[in-house]
Amino acid sequence: MKRIIALVGLLLMLCCSSVFAQSVTAVGVGTTPSEAEQDAMRNAVEQVMGTLVDSSTLVRNAQLVEDSIYTTSRGFIEQYTVTDKRMEGGLWNVTIAANINTEPNGALMDKLTRMGIIQHSLRDAKIAVIIPEEHFSRRIPDPAGETAVIKEFLKAGFENVIDVSMTRFYHNTIAVNMSIEQLENIANSLQADILVVGEAFSEAGGPVPYMTRDIVSCKARLEAKMYIVRTGQILAADGTYGAAIDTMESIASKKALAQAGEEMGRYLTEQLLNHGSSARQQIEMVVLTTNINDVNALKNELAQIAGVKDVKFSRWDAGRATLTIRFSGAPQTLYDRLRESSAYAVDAVEITYNTLTVRI
Repeated sequence: MKRIIALVGLLLMLCCSSVFAQSVTAVGVGTTPSEAEQDAMRNAVEQVMGTLVDSSTLVRNAQLVEDSIYTTSRGFIEQYTVTDKRMEGGLWNVTIAANINTEPNGALMDKLTRMGIIQHSLRDAKIAVIIPEEHFSRRIPDPAGETAVIKEFLKAGFENVIDVSMTRFYHNTIAVNMSIEQLENIANSLQADILVVGEAFSEAGGPVPYMTRDIVSCKARLEAKMYIVRTGQILAADGTYGAAIDTMESIASKKALAQAGEEMGRYLTEQLLNHGSSARQQIEMVVLTTNINDVNALKNELAQIAGVKDVKFSRWDAGRATLTIRFSGAPQTLYDRLRESSAYAVDAVEITYNTLTVRI
């Protein structure tokens, strides 16, 4: 019986394992084994940096990253194992397998945020989470999975999470099947920048064998998508699972749903932070002007700004032009760089999480 209990505990621990530790293999070279090992640790952190920050940002901040990150690589590695050590051509070659913590509030991400390489303003986004859930085809009030997702956003430093729990309409609607227009209406009514929608369900697995008293197991699945609704961009989509046991089926189902929600929340926060540090971020810029030629000139200026990967002219409507821009930072950063480099007097009218309105 002890063996069965231990196996159940191990399975539950595995379901809760962190999604923020990146495992990498790196090789270092040096005149001594210790020097080669240090070089391998630096190379491991450098690999992970390439997945967190786009190349243009790394090039622009090369010296800062060298001094603040690479020279102190050991502090960002949770654990590592030397898998190979050999002498080749008069130099030592050491291979390590390393786990590097990329948790939003971990040492590496916190350092990058404080250095300004990952935009802290991304944590100011207004986020709404709508994930109704069912157990045995019965809708459950106070969704446990949704609450767990919200807690993970708050733990990651996103402070503007909107409470939609008092609005019954949203939890009686399967928002995950809605059109972009319908989702945009929801986001506008909630004044949200980011909308997470999904659904969750749990089901009893029956009594746990070999237990001395009645113990019920439950399994859960939670599916969610994360949108920047104004641009229609899907930032993340996935499904997660949870499992739990208890003497009461209703409590076991809640625990399983909460576990699935915690895993989903960690995944979504990581995707949102990584999105903000990459060139995938899509910004909608509205330009107020009476001269369309000024818009074309401004478009060319934007294309020359470091971190801008693409600029598209979306539409023109009576003195109001809309540009769609892929930029590796926040709208405020884009505006600051444009104001410094533009031949025009560019005045900001409104700046939000993923929009920028200017007048020239």
